[in-house]
Amino acid sequence: MSDARELLAIREIAHAFLLAEHPGDVQQFALDRVTPLLGATFSLVMQLSADGELLRPVAQHEWPAAYRQWIGALRVRVGDGPSGVAVAERRLVEVVDLFEDPALDGWYDVARELGFRSILVAPLVIADEPIGAVAFYFADATRVTDEQRALVRLVADQLAAATDKSRRADELRRANAALAEANAELEEQARQWQAAQRARDASETLVVDAMLSLTDEHDGRPAADRLQAAHTLAVAAREYVEVTQPSLTLQPTDVDPRRALLEAVSLWRTRAPMVPVQVDEPTVILPTMRADSRWLPRTIDLVLGLAVAGAATEGGQARAGIRLGRGFLTIQLSWDGRSMFDGPSGDRQTRAADILRVCPDALRWHAHDPYADARRWVSAVDLPLARALASRQGGELRIETAGAPDVTREMLLVFPVDVDHG
Repeated sequence: MSDARELLAIREIAHAFLLAEHPGDVQQFALDRVTPLLGATFSLVMQLSADGELLRPVAQHEWPAAYRQWIGALRVRVGDGPSGVAVAERRLVEVVDLFEDPALDGWYDVARELGFRSILVAPLVIADEPIGAVAFYFADATRVTDEQRALVRLVADQLAAATDKSRRADELRRANAALAEANAELEEQARQWQAAQRARDASETLVVDAMLSLTDEHDGRPAADRLQAAHTLAVAAREYVEVTQPSLTLQPTDVDPRRALLEAVSLWRTRAPMVPVQVDEPTVILPTMRADSRWLPRTIDLVLGLAVAGAATEGGQARAGIRLGRGFLTIQLSWDGRSMFDGPSGDRQTRAADILRVCPDALRWHAHDPYADARRWVSAVDLPLARALASRQGGELRIETAGAPDVTREMLLVFPVDVDHG
């Protein structure tokens, strides 16, 4: 399987995600496109029941004809067999030769009847919760490549996102139907649902547009580099879905903001050593923050990455620092270089909510671009993801974009903090 064929498959699935009205459309298209690409004999998408105990088929490709009429009655218990284990443990499960695994002897008869020997299963996961699985079956003992595993994971992410999109649309329709008899509180809730839906739809469009650009068959950049950028985009898109779920629960703990910032600086110095990152050490003792130890560092990582991408020009540099105020702590990330955002002009300081998107040209690189590594690790969805993360953690992302091209740009992450703590 070549990188070019994989990129074409990703591109076509992204098209289907953008145009399809129902998750089943994307599921069927993905199976029809990816199954032969992997060399699998047949494949299946399964959906998890409401009680979280059973998987049932919702789409199939080339399921053995003799058993196709009974496929609707098929049920797999979570934790049982490769598909059940993939969902229970939320991980990719690969069985190279089922008949060589005594632990799977209960599946020997099924495998003989259906005609498969190997199986590759990926769970469909939204916000760390499984909603189903996609399984590919091979007639012969087959050991898949790392590239094939990456493709299956990416397809699983797309299928999960399509299902989540459909569910959110159903929730929005139910909220709108309830407006007829709702009171003012319910009307306000519906407006919030609609605003959240618009934000998610806008971000989904950013993701699909970026994915289509990266997988353009006429793009002359190395396929491996574009594939890495596509995987970076997929991770950020999956995180955006997770952090915008109402059910997201943060795990506050004591976090040293200086250490979190220095770890992000170290990461970007490794990723993009051609872009200098200067650290302005705080002149006062900083208090610890009550923050989620996973999401605060990720937020800083995303915003610093945008600054590094902006500084990826001749003579450009990024700067990072922390300022302590009365009741708040500000992480400052600035850069000399190119403009990064499309948004309204006029006011010197623009709220992040008013910024439409990261300029597509700011993230583009060419085949021999010395700053390619500073851009390939940044995705079109990093800005809305950072904004959502800051908001969920009780903070705010502010962006300064006004001025001539040689004027320093600046982004501020502002969080409330107990100055007596620490």
